[in-house]
Amino acid sequence: MMIKFSRRFVPVLACAAGLVAVAAPTASAYDGNPLDGTEGFGVFIHHDALLGSTESEGPVAVGGNLSFGAGYNVALNTAGSYTADGDARPTGLLVGGRVDFPGSDPTGVLKVLGDGYVKIGDPTGAGVLTTDANGAAVATHVVAAGSGYDSTPRIELSARQPAAAVTRGSLPDFDARFTAFRTRATAMAACAENVQLLDGNGNPYPDQNDLPPGAQVKIHLTADRTNVLRLTGTQLNRIGQLTFLDQPTTAAPLVIVVDTNATGHALAWNSPTFAGLDPAGISALLWDFPDATSITHASGDTINGTLYAPSARLTDLDASNIQGDIVVESLVHGSRTNTGPSGGEMHYFPFTAHVSCDGESSTPSPSPSPTPSATPSPNNGPGPSTSPSRSTPSSPSTTANPSTPATPGASPRQPAGPSPAPGEQLAQTGADTGTRWIAAAGLLTTAAGALALRASRRRRH
Repeated sequence: MMIKFSRRFVPVLACAAGLVAVAAPTASAYDGNPLDGTEGFGVFIHHDALLGSTESEGPVAVGGNLSFGAGYNVALNTAGSYTADGDARPTGLLVGGRVDFPGSDPTGVLKVLGDGYVKIGDPTGAGVLTTDANGAAVATHVVAAGSGYDSTPRIELSARQPAAAVTRGSLPDFDARFTAFRTRATAMAACAENVQLLDGNGNPYPDQNDLPPGAQVKIHLTADRTNVLRLTGTQLNRIGQLTFLDQPTTAAPLVIVVDTNATGHALAWNSPTFAGLDPAGISALLWDFPDATSITHASGDTINGTLYAPSARLTDLDASNIQGDIVVESLVHGSRTNTGPSGGEMHYFPFTAHVSCDGESSTPSPSPSPTPSATPSPNNGPGPSTSPSRSTPSSPSTTANPSTPATPGASPRQPAGPSPAPGEQLAQTGADTGTRWIAAAGLLTTAAGALALRASRRRRH
């Protein structure tokens, strides 16, 4: 039976259709500082680390076991801001597990500078000495159990830390922190892309997904918003030079999401040359590797910006530096012996920006037809959403934005999406509001259908 609509009913139906088209808001993908929970450590590692060569200018936190090379410096410029309860000085080196002396270079000396303290979660196999062979009070050394003050391998402090303080107090919950970091990495990967790749003349590349090898790439950034660029690992390695026409800032950071799915979640990174980036901009640039499990930096120029790869093992065998925070699953920085390649230096540029971005729209925004079809279609809904030019990495999608429990000043948020790690809260995505609007639109559409049926019955009588 064909249903004909009265003229009075057409505007009602069009209004209801328009309401459905615009009601659902775009959910916030992420809102916050993804580095919350690192406690001011420039290098924050979930599990084991080899600090082979050469140095970290800021403090280092290792959740697992630590081994080290022939000569390595920690906290060269600053011991950071993490001061454990009862300590007089900040912690320059934190080891959640044990110090692996047998796995370190036999002649190795790891120096903790800046008058920073050392914290060791598992003292098995270690001895803490605050006096030398002559009984004189000296700076603290951590050596293999039963070894002398100047024996090697050893951890050598520039401060005289009480022996009991080395193993005293609770340490950060690395498992909970990295659960939060991985959730944030995935959430930022869902941010809508809003940065284009420009060629050397400042024109958009015709095919944003197909860069020539050694590409000279420029990017424009927009003030007062989070700028988001998506790349695959292959695209990233084709960039010979990355030129910033505008600076990332605390209010307008740049998040570069790198998808390594096509290369088996592994990246051998030949880092590009950076141009036009000021030191202040480095602290507002973040490389997000949500799905990478292995990153090797063996060639290329200095990497600028925070390296955020909470599921990846980072192997840095390039003599150039990394300037920015490092959040990784495990770390190999340089070689265990002097005969192997150097890992360069890790410079302390804490990420200071606030990332706030919306996700890609789940449905296109259709325009309501001025005149509805006389015969209702069984399926007038919009088609599937279009994919971005560079696909979102394949990690499980989430809109969660957990705040790490131990981070002071974190504002409580309404739970949404998957359950957070214990003690964590998630960001409100606005889904409840969208549901109410869609429900209201559905009621209007139902009422409109009833009016149409009533009108058709009147015409038959």
